[in-house]
Amino acid sequence: MTAHRPPGPRTRRPSAGRTGGPRAAGAAAGGLAGAAVLLAVLLPALAPPAATATAEARPAATAADAAACTGEGAAATDGGRTCTRYGPAARLGRGTVRTYTAYAGGVPKELGVSLGAAALTALPSAPTDGRHCHDADGDGSTDTRHECVGGHSLELALPAAPPDAPGLPYQWALFNWNPHGHSPHGRYDVPHFDVHFYLVPREVRAAIRTGSCALLIDCGQLAEAAEPVPAAFLPAGYPASSPQTAEGAMGAHLDSRPPTSGTLSGQTFIYGAYGGEIVFMEPMLTKDFLLRHRTPAGHRTCEPVPQPAAWRIPGWYPTRYCTAYRPAERDYTVSLTDFAPSAGLRGHAAADAP
Repeated sequence: MTAHRPPGPRTRRPSAGRTGGPRAAGAAAGGLAGAAVLLAVLLPALAPPAATATAEARPAATAADAAACTGEGAAATDGGRTCTRYGPAARLGRGTVRTYTAYAGGVPKELGVSLGAAALTALPSAPTDGRHCHDADGDGSTDTRHECVGGHSLELALPAAPPDAPGLPYQWALFNWNPHGHSPHGRYDVPHFDVHFYLVPREVRAAIRTGSCALLIDCGQLAEAAEPVPAAFLPAGYPASSPQTAEGAMGAHLDSRPPTSGTLSGQTFIYGAYGGEIVFMEPMLTKDFLLRHRTPAGHRTCEPVPQPAAWRIPGWYPTRYCTAYRPAERDYTVSLTDFAPSAGLRGHAAADAP
């Protein structure tokens, strides 16, 4: 996000008065000439420096920039100072996608993805970008509709956090556009977006290979992907294991929606698991649901994030997730909000569980 820079001082130009004859005109001309010289000296010093790069080309935030999140110039909301910072932008359609965070008084309030309204024009129509495919039937060719996963995916870095701010456990985000949906068929095969907020490094995801089992996961990794999550770390109503949704380059998808609930028509909240641990948290929403939020006044829909009894990793975790359209910014947002602190395993009986 480009820092706000106040404009330079305004210089009042001499007003054009009535002249009092040739002598007055000559005096005025001399005065104007002197003023012109003075202005030529002063104006370059007073003018604000020219912008040197677009928001998308800016270098990573410095510690001084991050400190400004709680300094003067931050918007005051909820009785505290709020600063919204944006991560690097990635191209999608005719627009961009980027992550953002909002802190108020040094406390995290929101972590989300901003999808520019222009990004929803000219979205890719091919089933996937072809990055994660596997010739499952061994016929020597790849069917992009049935032998690729992930749709069109964008790995997104998170913005820098303010110094000494409470830690968020999230490390990066993965944004997926699925023009034709994906398996399991009858549940998610509708155009939709997947917004993954990862709790593990990118290398963990990269190590989950594609293969011929379940949703194109390496058969040698299926058992690990389907390892049950201990009950203490999984909200009520979610399956501890879901082998049929284990996906290459991702892991298992745990959804509280019953298998008989039919095709997704709005949004749902998914926990991603691998090796018996939660590795990402994912709002999933249809394209139609997102578009319904675009109104002249803007619109926002929030739902609770189902909570486990404990989190393995200490940090701040969301209690709600929201989808919104912001007319002033001309963007859609999908975010985790209303964060609350967790001590993680410390002091919890689950710490002694196998």
